[in-house]
Amino acid sequence: MRSPALLILCLLLAGCGHSTSKSYPIHGQVIGVTAGVRGARTQVTLKHDDIPGLMPAMTMPYFVKDPHNLDGVAAGDIVDARLLVDGNRVTLDDIRKVGHAALPPGEKPVRMMDVMQPGDLVPDDDLIDQTGTTHRLSDWRGRVLAVTFVYTRCPLPDFCPLMDRHFGTLQKAIKEDARLRDRAHLLSISFDPAHDTPDAVRRHAEARGADPAIWSYMTGSSEAIEDLTSRFGVSTIQEKDPTETLTHNLRTAIVDPDGKLVKVYSGNDWTPDALLNDLRVHAR
Repeated sequence: MRSPALLILCLLLAGCGHSTSKSYPIHGQVIGVTAGVRGARTQVTLKHDDIPGLMPAMTMPYFVKDPHNLDGVAAGDIVDARLLVDGNRVTLDDIRKVGHAALPPGEKPVRMMDVMQPGDLVPDDDLIDQTGTTHRLSDWRGRVLAVTFVYTRCPLPDFCPLMDRHFGTLQKAIKEDARLRDRAHLLSISFDPAHDTPDAVRRHAEARGADPAIWSYMTGSSEAIEDLTSRFGVSTIQEKDPTETLTHNLRTAIVDPDGKLVKVYSGNDWTPDALLNDLRVHAR
């Protein structure tokens, strides 16, 4: 059975078929505020109390309806707000600071993101692929890249496993396209380096038929992964029990042959055909 956290995550990021439009009062402590597009502060991670009729107490990231609601809000602040559920869209609104307290033991502020914009040069941290080889994204200069972020323990079929299935479809299409074969590359980067060691990544990649000539499954140091996820706009929250699953969003990016960001797909509603077209448009 899915945990309540995973059920609400499904609602937040992909939609679970809900068609209701409701609002719920929510009270909690801000763990972190994330910078959004052009510096707008559009996401808040909240450790909140039970929401009667919806879900139990938990720590979750939420988008805000109006970025100005977060002006002056910082980690440690106690807030009251409304949680708006409108079909597949879940946002916070009417955020009011009512106090401040030190973060509970074991909690730490969520790292502020420095999210890239189209045209920005992508980071060049050291990563390790399924063959044990160290790479940087610059190693594929001259090729167009599709980059997605996953972790091997993800239990939701419409999240990381779907990204694996989509990349498997793309790998087959690239192999069959004489023009793309040497001009495109797929990168799946784990944001769970504590568990996704090089051996774990190797086993996972082999089980999914990832050919390192076309599809690299990557892990790296926690510092490298934190830098990459921050720049690409990937948000993850580790439960207190390290054996538990991670709460995360989905981001899949296109990087041009010069190493510059072209576009980012948020969520899981992109298709292999759409991404394949992006690769063809930007391949040289």
